[in-house]
Order: sequence, then structure tokens, then C-alpha cells
Amino acid sequence: MVNLSWLFTLAFVTTILAVRFYPTVIPQRSEFRDDVALHWVMAIASGLIFFLSILIHEFAHSIVALRFGIPVKSITLFVFGGVSQIGGEAKKPLQEFLMAIMGPFTSLILAGGFFGLWVATGQSETSPIAIVLEWLFLMNLVIAAFNMAPGFPMDGGRVLRSILWGISGNLFRATQLATLAGRGLGYAMMIVGAISFFGLIEFIDPWSGAWFAILGLFLESSARQAWIQTKALDILSKYAAEDIMVADLLTAEERDILRYVVSRSAAPHYLFFISDDDEQVVGVLTEREVEAVDIDERNRRTAGDVMVPTATMPVAAPRENAASMLQRMEADALWHLPVVSDGRVIGVVSKDSLLRILARNLIPQKPAAPLSQP
Repeated sequence: MVNLSWLFTLAFVTTILAVRFYPTVIPQRSEFRDDVALHWVMAIASGLIFFLSILIHEFAHSIVALRFGIPVKSITLFVFGGVSQIGGEAKKPLQEFLMAIMGPFTSLILAGGFFGLWVATGQSETSPIAIVLEWLFLMNLVIAAFNMAPGFPMDGGRVLRSILWGISGNLFRATQLATLAGRGLGYAMMIVGAISFFGLIEFIDPWSGAWFAILGLFLESSARQAWIQTKALDILSKYAAEDIMVADLLTAEERDILRYVVSRSAAPHYLFFISDDDEQVVGVLTEREVEAVDIDERNRRTAGDVMVPTATMPVAAPRENAASMLQRMEADALWHLPVVSDGRVIGVVSKDSLLRILARNLIPQKPAAPLSQP
């Protein structure tokens, strides 16, 4: 997936390379010094290959995650590079360490590859291809180094968390320390960036200082959000499916007309258990299946036509914790999970109920107003 901000960054990087960088680094004695069209070709090639390198970096994280059975929802390129949307947490410190380290390690391999090509082309100071290869080599080194900064949720912060987790055996405490490091690093970058912007640090130009401050703001915000997410999962881990499920199940028959079934629920997200003529549950029907059917067709189609067979429906065990259920709902874009015990459906857990639990625990509650005296 490509975020629109990534296109802005690509255009910005390409323009800087074409207008300021390449015209400056190409020696005056070179015949390519004043070739504006060539500068743009070099810049566009550099920008595209550079962001392809970022995509490969993120693919490396995703491949390791999939190897450990952790779902990957998507890879998004955005203003600050790329991010893999991994739908779950590592189960062991070593898994976390390997997932985190693989991205920077891949960037180092790419840097080595570009360095090798640069050497093979003669390390020329005047050859356009050699100059582009040298820039790509240096930028992949920068990606590896920047991502290894010890601030969660960056790769280096995740490496730090995995080490703290392995030493302490406490993921919650390890995450707390790693996110504190991330927020501290973010604030430090914002301060250095602000000072540089006003010209108080000579070796950092003002615009680089502004970019540094923006990166710091992004890191601090990401670390804070990661900590909120960790607290949320810690809260939910204390609840089991059987404690929060709803035992009153919405039911319908296979032959029921789709429009009739939908009209029975006023909520935007719902789950009906569909039974056959022998009153055996044979499938489930949610808003996702209904929305895939044309409105006019809903007068002709039945619940049995569009239901999801029970054999393929994700379910929860009675003692599964709510944190695990929420992660699975997010990974599979579900709003409900049936709770099954000994092959029998005993209830259903909705994402709404999990969000209400989080709201009660994370949002400060106003004290009740005292009763007025007569």
C-alpha cells in the first residue's frame, strides 16, 4: 500500500537530488556537470531504487513474522519510509529480536551490494552510474543506522525490548522501558532540531534541523501510542472469553430472506447463527457477508446463500484471553468471535465489548455528582 505522503517524500527527495545534490557532487571537470536532464534521470532512478530498498527492508520483517506464524496485514510506504502492519506480537524474546534485527540487517546487505557495484564500476567520481551507486550505498547505511536507534517502536527499540524481555521475563515491563527510551530519544531529536533550526548548531543547517525535529515528533508520538496499545493488551489479558461473552445468541434459519434477517439487528455490526431444518448450526452471517450482496438482491437471497460455514469461521476457546481475541479480530477484520466449548457454541464476544472494557480502564471516569440535600 502506498500512502499519499510517500509520493510527496519521493518528489521531495528526487527534487533535492536533481536540483541541489547531483549538480554539486559532480566535479566541474566532468562533461555531466551541467547536464540538467541527466541530473533528473539520476535523481528519479535514485529515488525509486531508494524506496524499493525501504520496501525490501519491510519485507524482511514480514517474512520473519510469517515464519513464526504471526500474520502480516500490509506493508505501507509513507512519509517517513515504510512500516509493516504485523497483526500480533512475538511469543518469545528471540522471535522479537529476529523480527526486529532482520530489517536493518537487510539494509546492510543492500548497502554492501551497492558498494560492490560501485567498486565494480571503478569508484569513478565522474560516472553518473557510479555516483548513484555510491549514494544508494550511503543511504542504505543511513537506513540501517537510523532504524537501530534504541527507541521503541523503531527496530532498535524492538531489539532493546527483546533483550530486556529476555533478561526480565516480563514483556510489559520491557515494553515500558523501551517506549520510555523511544519517547526520550524523540524529545532529544526535537530539541536538537529546534536549536539547529535557529542556527545555534553550526554543523547542522536549519532545514535539516527542522526535519530532525519532525522525525523526533513522529518517534515520540509512535512510542506513546505503542505504550497505550501495550497497556490496552495488558488490561484485556486479564479477561477470559467466558467472562465477557454474550450468551444470548442471534439466530436465523437458512431459508430466511436476507433483508428480513438484517432488519432484526439495529447495530451496524452483528452476527447471526444460521441453523438448518434440524436446528443444527451450520453457519454464521455478519454484516461483511451482507454488504457484499446488492441491496435489491437481498430480497431474493437467503441467509443460507451467503453465510460462512461454521467449519471455516474463526472461534475462541472459553479460557482464551481478550487480548488474544482482539489481535485476531484485528488481523482478520472481524467484529465477533463465537465461543465454542466441546464443539458447542456457548456465546459470542464482540469487538464493541472489548472496546468498552478498554474505555472503562483507560479513560478517566468522572466522579458521580453528590446527591443534593433536600
